[in-house]
Amino acid sequence: MRLPGTHRFARSISCKEASRLISQKIDSPLAFGRALRLRLHLMWCKACQRFEHQAKFLHAVMQKYRK
Repeated sequence: MRLPGTHRFARSISCKEASRLISQKIDSPLAFGRALRLRLHLMWCKACQRFEHQAKFLHAVMQKYRK
């Protein structure tokens, strides 16, 4: 849903898309538009905030044990 007066990059994304972007972001930087849409989604979605926190934690643990 696009709100009046919002830029096309500010359009809401689904939690499914957000989780995919979170996983991608851990491995490599996102393009500006995708990063912006993800950040906007994370501002209000507590479930995706938790998923991002858990994904970052798991990535850090895996990096530690990889060495």
